[in-house]
Amino acid sequence: MNESKYIQNRAYAVAGLFGVLAIAVLVKLFSIQFGEGKELRAQAKQEVFKEKPVKAERGNIYSTDGHLLATTMPVYDVHFDPVTVPSDSFSLRVNDLAQNLAQFLGGKSQREWAKTLIYERSQGNRYVAIANDLTYSQVQTLKSFPIFNYGRFSGGFVLEQKNYRKMPLGKIAERTIGRQRRYSATGLEGAFDPVLAGKDGARLKQKVSNNNWKPVTDYFEVEPQDGYDIVTTLNARMQDIVHHELLKALYQFEADHGCAVLMETKTGAIRAIANLGRTEEGTYFEKRNYAVWESTEPGSTFKLVSVMAALEDGVADTNTVVDTENGVFTIYGKKVRDSNKKGYGLATVKTAFEKSSNVGIVKLIHQNYQNQPSRFVDRLYTLGLHRKLDLPIKGEGKPLIPKPGDPSWSGLSLPWMAYGYQVSFTPLQILTLYNAVANQGTMVKPRFLEATRKHGKVMEKTSPEVLNPAICSEETLKKLQLMLEGVVQNGTAQNLKNSRVALAGKTGTCQLNYWKNETKDYQASFAGYFPADNPQYSCIVVINKPNYTKGYYGSTVAAPVFKHIAERVYSSVPMPKPTRASGLALADASPGPDQPKIKPGEKIPNLKGHNGAAILSELENRGFKVKISGNGKIQWQYPPAGTLLKGNELIELKLG
Repeated sequence: MNESKYIQNRAYAVAGLFGVLAIAVLVKLFSIQFGEGKELRAQAKQEVFKEKPVKAERGNIYSTDGHLLATTMPVYDVHFDPVTVPSDSFSLRVNDLAQNLAQFLGGKSQREWAKTLIYERSQGNRYVAIANDLTYSQVQTLKSFPIFNYGRFSGGFVLEQKNYRKMPLGKIAERTIGRQRRYSATGLEGAFDPVLAGKDGARLKQKVSNNNWKPVTDYFEVEPQDGYDIVTTLNARMQDIVHHELLKALYQFEADHGCAVLMETKTGAIRAIANLGRTEEGTYFEKRNYAVWESTEPGSTFKLVSVMAALEDGVADTNTVVDTENGVFTIYGKKVRDSNKKGYGLATVKTAFEKSSNVGIVKLIHQNYQNQPSRFVDRLYTLGLHRKLDLPIKGEGKPLIPKPGDPSWSGLSLPWMAYGYQVSFTPLQILTLYNAVANQGTMVKPRFLEATRKHGKVMEKTSPEVLNPAICSEETLKKLQLMLEGVVQNGTAQNLKNSRVALAGKTGTCQLNYWKNETKDYQASFAGYFPADNPQYSCIVVINKPNYTKGYYGSTVAAPVFKHIAERVYSSVPMPKPTRASGLALADASPGPDQPKIKPGEKIPNLKGHNGAAILSELENRGFKVKISGNGKIQWQYPPAGTLLKGNELIELKLG
């Protein structure tokens, strides 16, 4: 009896426990239904339906002459929701759909497609991948297929648009245009990303199997705002010229890499920029933006700065004589050598510069600044050469100018700086200086952006930015211009002087890793401008590590590239008439009473003895290209008298 009662009590206890649990469950259900229900239902809905971001369409990038450099191309992914298709329609048309998919997309047979679609429907899969990255016309074809042609809700056709970036000009200027990536962008894409990107919108999507989300509606909850287009300063025709002239030289000299930049003198607009690096297979592509990024010792192109400092400080003039000895100068146990093994003997500063005498320029700077090196260095800082250009393109190399007091400073620092060692600059930084000489002393900032546009309407235009209104005095500037022209007429770049356009500039040959005794790595460069008598464009060409057995001097490797670029640009772009006769002082240009008339289609008369300046004016007014040297009356002419003129000849005159 006691045992029976014990069992009964235990049964009551268990029943009571279950009763309490039941009450607790009922209380919780009541709480969920009437207390937390609203919040939980909203949370559940949020987990099933969400507003997903929709990328705004990225703006296009154009060249200044209207060519498309980068654009957003839409592509489409197609998915299928077989569950939403009515059973009778699905059964009746699934084989027809499978046949069309097999014929249009390939990859699977009709039987395989039918089997896949039927299986996915039986599994309740509402997001079956059909095809990715389709064009708009391909999507329209798919929409016409059986079942799909019922539309979104009855046909289960799910369409999603994606965008990818395309460069219509291919690899040309690829590094400068840059890439737009998920978390970062390079080149112009990165520099002007806020302008190009626009603002994303939102679209309501439903969560389906495998954590996929399909659009619920065909419209946007928040309309995306497309980005602005940008018009760059790049000129597609000039870019093509610069790219291919650089490429030819790199192949010819089997160089590791190189760059070339063409800048508009007055505005600083970069009209072309090419950066090419060598692959293991021996081909070239836009590997890195060397013109912006690579900071190296420039070598002899830096001699322009050394001579400018000496002229500005009044320690020397162009006719100051320096002794280049036999082409070797020993200082602190180290030898400075000229490429001319015999040297140039007693030479003026002008000659030393034009012949690129290392000994002459080093002696000039060392003898005048050895007791006050800070005076020389301060001049470089006054020019602003120690500062970056603050370009919009990321990754600009930092200039390096050592100064007394630095841990690396030694007795060799000053003489080594004089001819372009122990200092470091990017090609674009060096070009900015040369462009300032061409621009009558005004240093302007290189710029890549011309304007921003929206739906073809200009929203904002950029203007030139002056970095230094006067890099030196007008007197010094004229002397520098004459010496840069002299490099081509009498110096290391005489291979350029028969060009169709008057050129001015400086060669540079820099030995890389010179502290290693056996190194054969060189950097060949040429920086200058054209036409020399009225500069419109400045240009720099830098070629790194050419095969030294084929050539490594700036005059033979880089200067011809500059020449070909200048000639082709000069021939293809209208140029204003010269404002001066290539730096040469001419006599009064008023014609005499017997001034001969020179016309295309007629024979050229004998010009000897006539006023050179007046004849120059006559020829230029008739549209002839003229190369002239000397001052006074004409002593020699080409073509000779009696030659029939077609109108496109180069006429050469020597005065005296």
